[in-house]
Amino acid sequence: MNHKFFEHQLSAFVDRELTEEQTESMREHIGGCGACRRQVQQLESIRSQIRSAASVTLPDNFIYSVRSAIHREENESVAWLGTERLARNVVVGLCILVLGMVAFESYLEPQQSLGVDRYFNGEPADSAAQAFIGGQQELSKADVLMAALTK
Repeated sequence: MNHKFFEHQLSAFVDRELTEEQTESMREHIGGCGACRRQVQQLESIRSQIRSAASVTLPDNFIYSVRSAIHREENESVAWLGTERLARNVVVGLCILVLGMVAFESYLEPQQSLGVDRYFNGEPADSAAQAFIGGQQELSKADVLMAALTK
């Protein structure tokens, strides 16, 4: 086995997750490899520090302070809920108003169809725009936009 394989197994070795055969093979490698030995020492140090951190004692009022902080945060979010709802309703109302005005304006003044000749003055006869709408006598704005995009 190569060094990289053993290097990837160091954490499992420190956590005692290897089989007996793997553990014995790892011990032989660590005995001859200073870099892996130092890394095992670092991992064991980290493991012991984590275990010592687990023995931290919390103050008696810890649960109360966490619950009160959660309650405070919930109250703040509920206070903003009304303002957010009002703002959302205003935006939706304005969108509906604008769409209604556009629709009403389009109803009062329908768009006139434009002749092909007005748009193709100076265009070569083999252009993509001419090919796209060449057979049509009347053009809508969508036809002109499509012709301009395919040009």
